[in-house]
Amino acid sequence: MLQFTGMVIDNFGPYKGENEIDFTNKSGVSIFWGDNGRGKTTLLNAFRYALFGSVQRRYGTLTVLREMENYESRDDGIFGFSIAVRMENDGDQYVLTRSFKPRAGVTIPKTDADYERKIFLKKNGSLLSPEQREHTLNVLMPEQVSRFFLFDGELLQEYEGLVIDEANSGERIKESIEKILGVPVLQNGTVDLEALKSDFERAAMRVAQKNDRTKRLASQLSGIEEEIAEHNREIEELRLKIENLSLERNQVTDEVKKTEQIRTWITQRDTKLAELSRIDKREEDLLQHIVETTSVCWRGMITDRISEVVRDLTIAIQGLEKKKQTRYVADKFIAEMRTACEDKRCPVCSQAVEGHVLELLLEQIRKSESQFSGLTEEEADELLTMQGQVASLRRLSTTDKKDVLAAYEKQLAELRINKGSVQQDIINLSNQIANYEEANGVATEVTTLTQKLAQIESKILNLNSAIKEEKEKRDEAINQKNKLLEQINKQAGHGELAIASKKQQLCEQIYAIFSEGINTYSRRLKDNVERDATGLFKRIANDKAYVGLRINDNYGLNIILQDGTIVPGRSAGYEHIVALSLIGALHKNAPLQGPIIMDSPFGRLDPTHKRNIVSVLPIMANQVILLVYSDEIDEQLSRESLGSALISEKRLTYVTSMHTRIE
Repeated sequence: MLQFTGMVIDNFGPYKGENEIDFTNKSGVSIFWGDNGRGKTTLLNAFRYALFGSVQRRYGTLTVLREMENYESRDDGIFGFSIAVRMENDGDQYVLTRSFKPRAGVTIPKTDADYERKIFLKKNGSLLSPEQREHTLNVLMPEQVSRFFLFDGELLQEYEGLVIDEANSGERIKESIEKILGVPVLQNGTVDLEALKSDFERAAMRVAQKNDRTKRLASQLSGIEEEIAEHNREIEELRLKIENLSLERNQVTDEVKKTEQIRTWITQRDTKLAELSRIDKREEDLLQHIVETTSVCWRGMITDRISEVVRDLTIAIQGLEKKKQTRYVADKFIAEMRTACEDKRCPVCSQAVEGHVLELLLEQIRKSESQFSGLTEEEADELLTMQGQVASLRRLSTTDKKDVLAAYEKQLAELRINKGSVQQDIINLSNQIANYEEANGVATEVTTLTQKLAQIESKILNLNSAIKEEKEKRDEAINQKNKLLEQINKQAGHGELAIASKKQQLCEQIYAIFSEGINTYSRRLKDNVERDATGLFKRIANDKAYVGLRINDNYGLNIILQDGTIVPGRSAGYEHIVALSLIGALHKNAPLQGPIIMDSPFGRLDPTHKRNIVSVLPIMANQVILLVYSDEIDEQLSRESLGSALISEKRLTYVTSMHTRIE
């Protein structure tokens, strides 16, 4: 059983310098947490590059490998990259190293031709020869089945196309299932047996042509053999045409996706550019606030003295305000007494005010005016001045400016981190757009390509019908051939013809037994995949109405209800679940047992289904490496769902927009 135990990434993508990862040799799930743009897919590609020497992008293989250099290291004059993977398989220890470094004498490489590719594989400390290396790697992880072990959310959509029950999808599923389950290896044996059977048939025919009793039958048999051969040639030509059309169909499908994707990327980039503009404006505002706050921070040094002055001024102001208020009250009292004197009647009780009472009031008015003189003009001016001074001094008080400044600086730091992430997203989107065709006339092109795709599908359908007709004709000819062989065998007697016929019959029996054995084995594998896919599906879907999955005659996957009927239409989320169930089942039944590395596989699923998928990860493979971002699945719930099966957690941390650190 293959297991990754460690990896060293040097200047690959955003991973500047040497980054070492220890996976240990424990069974379970390792999770790498990282925001978008932090290098999750690059980590997946690090495994791909180390194992196969290629880097996968959304719509094909990356052709310019120097694009994977770390940009910051390149600016520092350090070019190229390397990846080393430590592995363990059946007790043997392996170290695979693949590098992409500038050739000797090349100071500043400009194209991939300026780089040298090297690969080394050590087994238990000993360096293997190139022949041993290639054989060993093909045994450890054959590239043709690697897609079942290293995949991302984008690739899951491809699987979704396989699992739906539509024209031509069944054969593709059958090929995928048989490839990972090792059936083609067995089928190679039938090819050898078929060749041997043909040799014996030809030998028997040559003997029969010498025999007077069977000469006529042998001539007829020869003609039928030519007819069968012609049908086989026609079938093979038709299959080749279908294969070519299928390749063209896939290319057209990719082009449709590309053009549609370009539009999506352009929209996303425009959104990111608008976001960057808002961030720039916010950054400018924060910088202005920081400048303004910093410009008055010196005042905090005299805060204590200002407080003392303000306190003294406040006391003086309160004295003048009291004097001013007393005069105000006195003025009201004096006004009431004057009114009483003028009216000669008390304003309260309406009694007459005359004689000595009137004289007493007038005397009291004179005393009050003298005693409560109020503020002088100078005192009034002084009061206004002191009030203005207190207001000014209080504005100078900056006891909270330090905290305000710290808050501004924190906001600015967070804003710049976000800005770096947005800038990296813009760079990535721009690079993706630049790698494909220009976006002009995308809508028209999509329409044209869609029409072309329909034409290709129609041609494939017609060719499949033609193959069916040719097979029917061939089968009829084979029946005639078998009847003639029976007649020849009946007339064989005991001579040379009898011996040749016995050999031919024995070979046919062995071929039939071997073929039936392969068919039985294939049916059993299909049943096992169906059983295990059903088990995973039921645990993930957690819906009692769905009893499982069924692989139909065309190898399409159907969801089965309790009453045995097929679910007619499935949501995108359930297509996702079916695809994951299929992958898990194929992996469980594959002769090759190895790790599963999954990059953001939860895209269109709700929280419940995400949690259920996390819980089944430990049974999908002995080692699972999960690359996700925090918003994709809940961190705490994931830890609870996995329990002891969670053997490690690492985080892809932002350093700069071009530099990620693994912690």
